[in-house]
Amino acid sequence: HEIADLFGARLMPVRDVRAALEDLRADRPEVVFNLCEGVGGKPHWEMHFGLALEMLGIPFTGADPTAVGICGDKGLTRQLLQAGGLPIPEGFVVGARQLAAAQAGGSLLSPGVERKRWIVKPVHEDAGIGIDAASVCASQEEVMKRAEYVTKTYRQPALVEEFIDGRELNQALFFGSEGIRMLPPGEIVFAPSLRAEERVVGWKAKWAEGSAEDAATVNRTPGVIDDTLRGDISDVCARAASLLSVGGYCRFDLRQRPSGELCIVDVNPNPDIGRGSGFRKALDAAGIAFEDFLDQLMMAALTRRRP
Repeated sequence: HEIADLFGARLMPVRDVRAALEDLRADRPEVVFNLCEGVGGKPHWEMHFGLALEMLGIPFTGADPTAVGICGDKGLTRQLLQAGGLPIPEGFVVGARQLAAAQAGGSLLSPGVERKRWIVKPVHEDAGIGIDAASVCASQEEVMKRAEYVTKTYRQPALVEEFIDGRELNQALFFGSEGIRMLPPGEIVFAPSLRAEERVVGWKAKWAEGSAEDAATVNRTPGVIDDTLRGDISDVCARAASLLSVGGYCRFDLRQRPSGELCIVDVNPNPDIGRGSGFRKALDAAGIAFEDFLDQLMMAALTRRRP
């Protein structure tokens, strides 16, 4: 509603796909500000709305739909980042059949890694869904139990990833009419009272305002980050955005090992840009008015400036 009010635009729901497409064909809008997070109640159809706009030849803001589809699969995203030489935590994807075989054989983790902590999360969810303190596992048995919970509860494979007990950093960026713009990076400041396994940003920390998890995970943007680290974050995220052809606007979540090495742990094309969101805090830190940001996105969409 905020964006529609700013520009006098019409809101268009996409619950009824056929009706939405018929409206678009009839109205032929100059540009669509794409805030779609799913179609017909199916979140994983988010990319299809962008593809439909492309097929209709209607300019739209936000990430390339192919990139949205890729980033909706954490396993595929990991594979591409690793192939591109970008830093990611050690990890693997396990489905229900693989998990059953591992349970029968008594092993899921390879020899030599049993002492590491792992975080187990749904491979196709975002917004912190399926992530809480119980996601962090310290043994083979805990990993298998959590992976079973994820596969049964969310009906999708689980990503088993090395848990890095270090700083959680984030980098927001967007592609305006003049190319890529890095915003001041931020940091999630965890309460000192939290145990290592509680130092995660799950659904409650993101969305349950006033919850214990929300109070214990404060988004500080801009973060207290020195110039060297800021440059490293910018370099890693720019390379990843180019590799994944993200375009539009995007937010990267990273963890920093105690050794100083950065690892990309999540890529969020078309993240939340509502009031109070991490992206808006980054815009404020950069001194960029929200309306100016929207203008740049729409100009980029009209000129098809994508990476």
